[in-house]
Order: sequence, then structure tokens, then C-alpha cells
Amino acid sequence: MSTKDFVHSLGVDNVTTSFLDDMNKLPLVISPRFDDSLEFLSRWLVVNRSWVEEQMLAYGAVLIRGFQIDTAPEFERAISSLQPNLCDSYRGTSPRSVFEDTKYTFSAADVPANYPIGQHVEMAFLKYPPRQLYFGCLQESKLSGGETSLCDFRKVYQELDPSVRQKFETKKVQYHRKHPKVGEKWTFDVGAMLSWHQMFGTSDKQEVEAICQEEDAAKVKWIGPNNDTFFQEWTDEATQLHPVTNEKVWFNHAQVFHWSTFPAELWYAFIRMRDIRFLFRCILLSITAVIKYCLLGHRMALDIRFGDGSPISVSEMNQVRKVVHKNMVFSTWERGDIMCIDNFSTSHGRQPTYDFGRKILVAWSNPHDKTLSCTSSTADNKNEQLNDNLKKCCDMLFDDACVPGAIEATPNSSPGSTLSSEEAQDLKEFIIHQGRQEGTAKGTVHKRHTSCPSPSLNSIFP
Repeated sequence: MSTKDFVHSLGVDNVTTSFLDDMNKLPLVISPRFDDSLEFLSRWLVVNRSWVEEQMLAYGAVLIRGFQIDTAPEFERAISSLQPNLCDSYRGTSPRSVFEDTKYTFSAADVPANYPIGQHVEMAFLKYPPRQLYFGCLQESKLSGGETSLCDFRKVYQELDPSVRQKFETKKVQYHRKHPKVGEKWTFDVGAMLSWHQMFGTSDKQEVEAICQEEDAAKVKWIGPNNDTFFQEWTDEATQLHPVTNEKVWFNHAQVFHWSTFPAELWYAFIRMRDIRFLFRCILLSITAVIKYCLLGHRMALDIRFGDGSPISVSEMNQVRKVVHKNMVFSTWERGDIMCIDNFSTSHGRQPTYDFGRKILVAWSNPHDKTLSCTSSTADNKNEQLNDNLKKCCDMLFDDACVPGAIEATPNSSPGSTLSSEEAQDLKEFIIHQGRQEGTAKGTVHKRHTSCPSPSLNSIFP
């Protein structure tokens, strides 16, 4: 290939890959090698869609940086090239508004920029969260803060204190969701800012109930003096298995919905940025939260407890937050950035800033039924059962009565086999010999009688 052809090709070698620092592999950064135009990026993403998704799967997130993306429609064009199945249905917690001349691009959060948003996987509390999430930057923060922080929730699951993790997995979590008819403005409870009118795009209660039923969500109740406040309550798993890698993932909204989150995140922001304004707000809101939620017994608009209704203590939440913040990555936004996130492994959050000109947008893929992947607690039970069944299967496999059946299927009869007939025969005889030898060594060779039924796959792997 000539130099000219190479420059205009759409191969993976026509971009550069790197990391933000040598200590952390989250996220992988993709930058232009020659052509930084939106036209090239869009065509390149179509051709290399599978490769980019593989990197998202491996690293948790991919940061596309250095291309000419200046508007929301340009962002949507690039994202649509990577993910043609975008979704405009939003059942999350933060108020959002769609950008002009786009269908799938929204403001990341219509809440004041100096409000921190704790780490979470998008819509983890729903049955159908999106598989991928895409953030973009039209205007970066000129002051400290404002990063969209990332955290590998697989590491959080692994590093969390086993007793705390087991308590969450055993008891599960209970969500309370409440949205007013008109969103509140002067509150630090972000969930109360979002009205059910805005969330569902309608003021018709029956239509809201029908939407929730169609989405297999919890039953809707109407509470309050005028029965015009939206309310749901349900129990969910605290952890999840990744739908592709089968890794265990911390998968709940405790870091966002617990009443202690807002002042705690302000404290972490002060420690990191040393902005005294965050410390003052932390002290003030800590006092307010203790009075409101501990002494007066109020609950957050979006509230989380253990599945049995018992409260999650501040001490338990602090242990979760400690592990989350230990694994957090802060990437300072640059204009034109696109952050592509695997929503089933990697969380995001927002660091507070006093730069109110910051403009971040977001899009997301079609929802994925998380119940299709076994939950962690269910998987443990299935793995134990599977191990027992495999042991039974292996014992039967070395039974003399089972050998003739095994001999009929020779290794070289498999379409993918690279063995010759002679090699296959040698391998077959070796396996049979080893099986008989092992049984003889144990002195427990079992002869299965004819009356003993042969195991079926359904009985071995129910």
C-alpha cells in the first residue's frame, strides 16, 4: 500500500491509542493519526465498530479525543456511526433536556454545576439499563473540577469488604422512587428536581401507568395530599454479572440514593481540590441532612435501603465510598471529546465545579434486560450445582459401561478438528486408558447397571 493509500485508509492503524497515564488503563484514548475530520471519524467508526466495542469491553471506557466535533448534531452523527441503536427514552434520575436538531442527544444533567453526582452505572436500578453510554464535551470547565469521573465497578466488587458485600448480596436493596408533579428548584435532593411530567413526557396519570407496565417497572402509586405525586417501591439485586464477560459487578445506586451521599461527595471534592467553598457546603449540608433524614425521619425522593427495609448505615456507605474513590479516574474534559462507556462494568459521576459554562452532553444505547444475566448471588448457587453435576458427569464418563458410547464419537469427526485419524485414535485410547487407570488407582471403579439410566444433558445441566 502506498503512503497516500495508507493515509486515506480506514484501518485501525490510522488512529493512535494511548492511556491518560501509565498507572491506569481506564480509559483507552483514541486519537487521529492523520485526519481529524468528523467525516473521517464517522466512516472509521462504522468500519471499526466491533474493534471499538472490544476495547470498551476490555478497558471499561474509550475516550475519543482530538477530532473536530463542535456541536450536538456533530456529536450525534459520530455516535450514531458507532452505535446505530440509540435510545431517547429516559427513566433516570437527573433532569435532562434534548439538544436542538438532535433526537438522541441530551444535556448530561440539568442541575447546578457545583452539585456533585456520585458514581453510578446509568439506570442500574431499572430492569432495562442501557448497555453503552456516550458523553461528549462542547465546553470544558475552565476552573477546577467538572470532570466526568470513571470507576471500574468490577474492582469495587472485588475490593469491597466481604462482610459488607455479602450483606448487600444476601439482603438485596430496596428502592423508593418519588417524583412530584412540579420539580423542586431549591433542594440538594436531585431526584426531587425531576417531575414525573418531565420524566414521562405526559401529564396523564393513566398513560404513565401504561408506560410503566409496558416497561415491566414497579407498580405506580399516587400519593400526597392531591394524589399527584408519583411513587414506586421495589427490591433489586445489589450486584450483577456482566452480560458478556460474566464478571461480577457492583450494580446499584447506593452511592447516589443514600442520604449521606451529597455531603460526603462534597468532602471528597474539598480534599481533592482544596476549594474552601466545598468544605463550607459540606458542613452546612451535613447538618441539614442529619436533621432532615435522621431526626425528622424524612426520606430522599430517590431512596435506598436494604431489601428487608432496614437502613444502610453511614459506616457501611463509607466503606463502599472508600473503595469507589480509591478506584476513581479523573479525566479533564477537552472540547470535542467523546467518552464511550461500557455501562455494565464502569460507572460515571460528576465532580462539582463553580464554572457554570461547562457543557456536557450524553446519549445512550438501547436498553438491555439485565435479568438475562444471572445475578451474582444466583450465579453462586448455580455454580455450586454445576460443579456437583460436572463431578457426577465425570464419574459416569469413566464408567466402563459409558466407554463404548464415548468411543463412537472420535475427535477427528469434529468439523474443527485438526487431528489425523491415527492421531485421533491414539488420543482416544490414551483418554480411555487414563480414565480406567484413575478408577483402578482409587479402587472404586463403578459398574453402572443396565437399569441405571444414562444421564441426559437436561439432568446434568438443568
